[in-house]
Amino acid sequence: MTNLSRRNFLLNTALGGAALGLTACTTATSGDTTTITINVSEITSDTTAALNIVKTVLAFTGVPAAVVTVADEVISAVETALTAWNAYSSGSSTITFTKGSAPAVVTSVLTALNTGSTELAAVVQSEASTLGGTLTSEISAVASDVASVAAVISSAVSTVTAAFLAPRSAGAAPGSPQWRAAEIAAIRSRHGV
Repeated sequence: MTNLSRRNFLLNTALGGAALGLTACTTATSGDTTTITINVSEITSDTTAALNIVKTVLAFTGVPAAVVTVADEVISAVETALTAWNAYSSGSSTITFTKGSAPAVVTSVLTALNTGSTELAAVVQSEASTLGGTLTSEISAVASDVASVAAVISSAVSTVTAAFLAPRSAGAAPGSPQWRAAEIAAIRSRHGV
């Protein structure tokens, strides 16, 4: 019988909570090895939502060239990460990995989204005087929501549960499939995608 320390209990609880972040996400433990199986379509769908949200920046009127350039770079980086993700999953409905060893393509998707969000926020600040209040607010919302999508994906595949994210969806526990779906739906709705 394995001695379950408080630290291992909390780690396993967090891992289990994180696994609930995606529909059809499961964990299994055999001895000292915990494996996580995630639904491929959820990461694909969420990343595509973030990509479409970034593309809305290009539809705004009066966007300075510097912002368009950054938006194009973010779109390219996310598309590259999404292509790598699709190649890695190669049509599988799920992928399985061990605790603490999320595939590099998952982290590259998260990196593309987080870096893109940061770059959009930075260009908004540097171009604020030419953007005006409305565009500054709209593009800042895009940057914030792309970061939120990355956080939702991260909550499903990391060993740190979504407890770090404040739930905005009434009645749904952070990290639950209902919470994830409500968060992504709200973000998509804000941007009409």
